[in-house]
Amino acid sequence: MDKHFVVIPLVWNLSEKRSKQTDVIGVVNIGFFLLLLGVILAVTPNLSDRIYDFVNNFEIREITPNVYFPAPKSDHPVLYIAIFQFCLVFAIFQVFVLGARFILKDPINKKAGTFSSIIFWIGASWIVSLLIAKTIEWFVFLGGLITLIGISIVISNAIVLVTQLYRRT
Repeated sequence: MDKHFVVIPLVWNLSEKRSKQTDVIGVVNIGFFLLLLGVILAVTPNLSDRIYDFVNNFEIREITPNVYFPAPKSDHPVLYIAIFQFCLVFAIFQVFVLGARFILKDPINKKAGTFSSIIFWIGASWIVSLLIAKTIEWFVFLGGLITLIGISIVISNAIVLVTQLYRRT
């Protein structure tokens, strides 16, 4: 054997083997996402026209002195309602995904990710409902979505961290 090559024994534990397997629940999740997107597009009348109107309806607004961002000139309630329905149904589906992850004894990071996904989609549906009701304006909506993304990341990682700390004791 050549002295320049080092043989490294491969030791696989159960979690490493599971991480190499296909995440069937994740694949189902992506499939449901696409299915729901297609159903929303199919059942909402003229949604493609509404999306086109939305994209072409932006203007640049000053949100604070010398800070400008794009915002829609007018409301688009049909599009907002379709987004609300999507977010709500996907949030409900995530509850079933989380249940499946517990039944199949998936790793904690998958469960935590799904739990934080539930929080995000419920929060997104709530923020969109506020936009529909004209309780908030566009920039508050965007700020809410950015906040939800941050909250979801923190929740997911906090669950994993707490679980790891708990297992060490």
